[in-house]
Amino acid sequence: MAVGVVLGASGNLVSASARGHAGQGAKGADIVCASVTVLLRTTLAMLASRSGLETEAETAGRGSLAFRVTAWREEDLPFLQYAAAFLREGISSIEKEYPKAVVMRVETGSDY
Repeated sequence: MAVGVVLGASGNLVSASARGHAGQGAKGADIVCASVTVLLRTTLAMLASRSGLETEAETAGRGSLAFRVTAWREEDLPFLQYAAAFLREGISSIEKEYPKAVVMRVETGSDY
């Protein structure tokens, strides 16, 4: 499973995506896929619930989830930095435990 996280210049979360399957269990019962999915969906839900933030999400079916922050205010920056740290720490811990199943790539770019 490939996980991508894009950070803005200030370490804020810009986007995240996951593609593929971890291959650590039967389809629909893979604890590694479920763990990554919970982290991504929780992060997206928190972003979507915050007034002033706008997000776009796409899922092309099982094994694919991507989202992007499309609009935010300056006062949202600490929240987006925390969201990035939360997601990176969570995925990193899964990657350490299952290095053959999860690979995370982190990129730093612009804020949009």
